Amino acid sequence: MAVTINDVLELDIMKGFRVVAGERGLSETVNATEILDFEFLQEGTAYRKERIFEGESIVLSSLLFAKDQPELVLDAVRRLKALNVKALAYKPVFFQELPQDALDYADSHGFVILKFGYDEFFEDVIAGIKELVEKDQAADLTESLFEEMLERKFTPEEAEAAKDKINPLLRPEAMAVCLHLEGYSEAQIRDVVRRGRADQRLSSKIFVGKCKDKLMIILSQDNRDLNRFRALMEDVKVAYDLTGEVYVEGVSEIRNISDGLDRIIPQAFWAQAVAEIEGERTKFYKDMGVYKLIISDIHAASIAEYMESYLKPLFDESEKDQELLHTAIEYILAKGDSQKTADRLFCHKNTIRYRLSKLQEKLDPAVNEREFYQNLAMAIKIYLLLGKYEKDCI
Repeated sequence: MAVTINDVLELDIMKGFRVVAGERGLSETVNATEILDFEFLQEGTAYRKERIFEGESIVLSSLLFAKDQPELVLDAVRRLKALNVKALAYKPVFFQELPQDALDYADSHGFVILKFGYDEFFEDVIAGIKELVEKDQAADLTESLFEEMLERKFTPEEAEAAKDKINPLLRPEAMAVCLHLEGYSEAQIRDVVRRGRADQRLSSKIFVGKCKDKLMIILSQDNRDLNRFRALMEDVKVAYDLTGEVYVEGVSEIRNISDGLDRIIPQAFWAQAVAEIEGERTKFYKDMGVYKLIISDIHAASIAEYMESYLKPLFDESEKDQELLHTAIEYILAKGDSQKTADRLFCHKNTIRYRLSKLQEKLDPAVNEREFYQNLAMAIKIYLLLGKYEKDCI
């Protein structure tokens, strides 16, 4: 994740700002604000070296230094560009409009020039951008923690340290909810995290972060009252402007946060994946059945090896066998109901029976029908889960 000038312009404090030049630089990354003071052009090279701009910043100025010398604006823009500053935001105190040569230079070099809109204070702009950058940096850290939790079990010490990094104020009992918002890109999920406005009461009980293209929400309480967790989730939806959004969610167990944080994150993540696989809006980890067994060892080579070995005859052969693979998937998702499978595939039940017979002949001819279903179900569920994991996490 990285904060761009476009992101900055979405802040409430920036609503009145106008882009007057360098529009093609709006996607540039920034991580700080700085102030262009009078001495920037007046006190000589030695002073400039001592107070040089850090770069990748937005510089704020009233342009007092150029009050009676408008030609100095172009010089300032050139120097800021050379110092890797990404944008200049000027307050229209001494200049309502900037000299055309400075605007032309900014346009040709993708250097963004912004004009203050109302009576915004420098300190408010600086504080707003600082908060946004800090949120972004924290989100990077927590996203990497979430991904690590999907890969391995943490030690108690690691879990405690992760909790402190995520939100040290969280209450002792916690639940995770993983949301996939319909139609949202990763960038839009990032914006949801950035724009959330949780008050002090709520922020001591929740954490909302990004996990690839999904929201990962941690809810915490002092006890395991499920109704309180549900009410807390409704508060999160309001604070993060999610009311009315369409989503598919996975919900973890409730566990003690000190030794369970690294468990509830994978539980919510995989429950959400299973909800999408099975066409459900909500999936609770406790209701995942045999999927729990699979995900407990999802990274073991033996899991993928079983699936690949069992389904290999369907992977290796013709397009016709891809039809058999599709039938196998729909048959398992229909929980072994031939009529429902036929309905899902818009064909006759007898066609499904024929295909199932061909599947067993190719994959598992030595077992009875019940054993075949169990073996096929395990292989297909692994296939679907690994497909989701590769799509969402790699």
